[in-house]
Amino acid sequence: MTHKQLNNLQAADILRLQDTLTHDPIHPHIHTADMPFRVTSTWQDHNCEFAIWEEDEQILAWAVFQPAWWNLDCWVHPSQKGSPMEKELIEWGIEQMNSYRQRTGETFWGSVEFFEDEKSKAQTADLLLDLGFKKFEWSTVRLAHNLSADAAPSNPEVPKPFSVRPLRGNAEVEAYVDLHRAAFGSDKMTVTWRERTLQHPAYRPELDLVIADADDRPVGFCICWLSGTLGHIEPLGVHPDYQGLGLGMALEQAAVATLHQHGAQTVFIDHTSFNETAIALSQKNGFKQANNALRYYVEID
Repeated sequence: MTHKQLNNLQAADILRLQDTLTHDPIHPHIHTADMPFRVTSTWQDHNCEFAIWEEDEQILAWAVFQPAWWNLDCWVHPSQKGSPMEKELIEWGIEQMNSYRQRTGETFWGSVEFFEDEKSKAQTADLLLDLGFKKFEWSTVRLAHNLSADAAPSNPEVPKPFSVRPLRGNAEVEAYVDLHRAAFGSDKMTVTWRERTLQHPAYRPELDLVIADADDRPVGFCICWLSGTLGHIEPLGVHPDYQGLGLGMALEQAAVATLHQHGAQTVFIDHTSFNETAIALSQKNGFKQANNALRYYVEID
């Protein structure tokens, strides 16, 4: 078995990694569809590394620490759950978190998340507890909208004078970054991250939506991802000056309709369990709770 660490990913690596996420359709990875958004994020701009464990050219596990979310994104082959390699992976992740803290001076809670219906849930939870993790009181709620192949979703109710359209590629990247930062009150989104997203093999420009004002300036955004017949909405946000006008609901409706048009049979969206407003909005749009992702954290200080 070999363990290699990469400072960036080539197209061949990206495609191989994406294939691992569909290996177990019964217990899918939480980021099966929207991983292109995460794998292009700022980890490589902060000297973080992407680790791959493989044997005979078969990927058995991979992991990357994500400074944008202070989260360890990872995948372990079902045959390796509970093995020494899984422990090695988590320990490697903690080392990455501590190295990032030493470089930046930031203190944070580094997290790992997994669906509570995973058959290896108990093994993973015990491993994390043994390595010093604690369980968050909150979780990530997975909501699903199951779509009929025959009946199209209703048209989005877009308030006037606003309109929904695709992002205009690189020409609007800087405007998107400013909008994203304003919507989430965070400077984690960067131009380089967004430009890399546009170049990912799974990115589809027709699924990258914005809602624009009367002057055609984006005031809200919603990126859709598609993996087979599974659609995922991530992220979705509206500028603070335009919240409360129904734009988030319109964007979500437009995303569902667009994904259905391109073959999605199920659309997912995730919300933190304490974000009752967002959960209620999605439920009003036809989403129902389908799963729950448990989150464990270790203090990096």
